[in-house]
Amino acid sequence: MIVDLNLKDKHVIVIGGGTEGERKVKALLGQGCRITVISNRVNRFLAGLQKEGKIEFVKARLRDASILDSYEKPFLVLASTDDKELNRQLVQKGRSKGAFVYSVDDPPYSDFSYASVINIEGVIQVAISTSGQSPIVARQLRIRAERVIRRIIKKSDIENAKLQQFARQAARPKIKTVEGRKEFLYSILKDERIQNLIKEDKAEEAKSATLELLQEWVKKSK
Repeated sequence: MIVDLNLKDKHVIVIGGGTEGERKVKALLGQGCRITVISNRVNRFLAGLQKEGKIEFVKARLRDASILDSYEKPFLVLASTDDKELNRQLVQKGRSKGAFVYSVDDPPYSDFSYASVINIEGVIQVAISTSGQSPIVARQLRIRAERVIRRIIKKSDIENAKLQQFARQAARPKIKTVEGRKEFLYSILKDERIQNLIKEDKAEEAKSATLELLQEWVKKSK
């Protein structure tokens, strides 16, 4: 089962600053989480992120999992060293602290496997997974599928996704039932005026029209 974890305001610890650790950090950027990277070395990329305040970097010699003793209740622990046994120890320690855990070289021992993700403007994500059996195959499939996906998904789809989030937040205090809110959100996709504004790249006017539609919807519901 592929899930999209909500990492906003959560603490994520990445142990290991090599190629795999760097990939994990790149995937975490933009997720709104607090990222701590623990490694015995720092490369230019990680140093730049530390300088920009995007990550916390802790330089430490990694001998065992005791490095995690300093952290209480991390949400996610990613073991990305080149030592399989150390990664297992880190996974065990992270799990004992109640965290979701992942080891880069030991998917069966992890709580989840990484999917290969097609990310379109940070709004729409399409994941391809082999359930940890072959990340390389998943990556190759992603490259092939991405060419097709990017042709299918239009700018209006991305703007509609953003507008739906805005509309959901606006509707929550005014439409009390989940079913009612769902019907309202569908009505936005069918509203010709709103959809034309999106096609004309008038996002703010589309939001105003959505609020007007919400007022009409609430009146009809009374």
